[in-house]
Amino acid sequence: MNQRAPTRAWTGNAPVMVIDVGGTNIKFGYSLDGVPQYYRKLFPTDALRVDDPVTALGGMINDVTAETGIKPRTIVVAVPGFIDTDDDHVLYAANVMSLNGRRLGTELGQLVGTAVLLERDAVLMLTGEVLTGAARDADHVLGVFFGTGIGAAFMDDGKPFRGAGWALEIGRTPFLGEGDIPDDVRPDCLEAYASGRALQGIADRYGVAIELIFRESGSNAALAQELDRFVRYQAITVGMAVAMVSPATILLGGGVMDMDGYPREKLAEHIERLTPVVETGRSMDLRWCEHGWLAVLHGAPAVVAEHLGRSSHLLVEADL
Repeated sequence: MNQRAPTRAWTGNAPVMVIDVGGTNIKFGYSLDGVPQYYRKLFPTDALRVDDPVTALGGMINDVTAETGIKPRTIVVAVPGFIDTDDDHVLYAANVMSLNGRRLGTELGQLVGTAVLLERDAVLMLTGEVLTGAARDADHVLGVFFGTGIGAAFMDDGKPFRGAGWALEIGRTPFLGEGDIPDDVRPDCLEAYASGRALQGIADRYGVAIELIFRESGSNAALAQELDRFVRYQAITVGMAVAMVSPATILLGGGVMDMDGYPREKLAEHIERLTPVVETGRSMDLRWCEHGWLAVLHGAPAVVAEHLGRSSHLLVEADL
């Protein structure tokens, strides 16, 4: 079995580069002393859907470093999928299949000469919101994020629940629904019915631009009915996660939630009806993400510290 060579991660005031690999775009940003910096840059995710995604990602890092003049001491890559217990091996990323099987942390770190840590994107998002966002006064927090795919994470006593490695990949939960299955999505799982990719399929069938789809539904009864079913599938997704982890607070976010005209109140009603909260006699503490994508920048320093605390392959070198 291949063992990962020790790499050196830095704490203190050194800049951390954060790379959020989404289904549509790859977002770059920096965190300095725990504070997100103004700089942002996007690359299309299609640039990674090639035979050598590591070299492609390394080229983006070099472009960003040259543009900013900021050499990061640590790079945190938010991966939309399953990461092995070694925090290095990408087991499965449904929306960026070219990453599957790659030891992304080791390979990318060797290429750019910087310590690279991998983290599930949902964990980064939730960590940022718990530290400085909508859930900063909460504990036992479930975060569910609807973007191109679906991600979820749970934090208990300030620590992410990981199970035996990755956990709460709720979008891959077996689910038998009705309707068309988007291309390249596993049939009979929640992501096929409640994700941004499923929403794109609805938009394509009705010939509507996806960014206008919720507004357009007001003049198209058939579209409105299909979107209501889509929102109910999202509520089912949240309800399944709630039943599994019994959160005190539910935090919702992601690009779909932020779309113009998205029916948040309707989703909340569905969730309250579908989750087992009512039977307990407790009120539902449902919140919406405050930082959006910037949550990953707020969460990155804490994720670095958490990885250092549990990973023997990382050596600490503090800035003095």
